[in-house]
Amino acid sequence: MQTRYVVVPAVPRQKEIFPRRIGFPSVLGEGYDLYDTQDKVRLCVNYSTRAEAEFDCACRNGCQGPNESSVAGNG
Repeated sequence: MQTRYVVVPAVPRQKEIFPRRIGFPSVLGEGYDLYDTQDKVRLCVNYSTRAEAEFDCACRNGCQGPNESSVAGNG
């Protein structure tokens, strides 16, 4: 089963002033975002560390639907 949310590097919030050189962009955004694989959309929540993003990702993946088991409340 594929997880719904995954951690991805953040994208820069500002556009580059100069045209991008051929190849990989020189500056990436700082931090991490989440990507929703079901709706195919990036959630720009901008976590400063990967650990924070992984924690929120795990929480969101554990609490997906009313019929599925959640992180809290299963004792």
